[in-house]
Amino acid sequence: MYLPRVYDPAARAYRVRYAVASILRDQVRNEGAFNTCFEMEDAEEVICTILRRGLKNPRLRRALERSHLVNLAQWLASRPEFSEAYYNAEIPLPERALKHSARRNPTRAKQGIPLKRR
Repeated sequence: MYLPRVYDPAARAYRVRYAVASILRDQVRNEGAFNTCFEMEDAEEVICTILRRGLKNPRLRRALERSHLVNLAQWLASRPEFSEAYYNAEIPLPERALKHSARRNPTRAKQGIPLKRR
């Protein structure tokens, strides 16, 4: 990603994409650019957009919950409209986890429980 665009005040969509990509990787290549995504005057809109995408995208939601880059509990505490949706919604299991589970343990697969990784 072209990092100088992160610093452009009019490039909110770019900052959202950069932040989401970093959260999904759970790795930051340029910490200053990542922090800038949340320090511009539109930081609230950036955070709300990421949370909204997390509700639609199970992979992003898992990454938000596990990420050490953002504090999801703090984000949700100050945004009650998202916190209720995050705490009440179930995350669907990936299809391949259920298929793998069915081969090795049919009883657990019927219950929708994936096998633990070793």
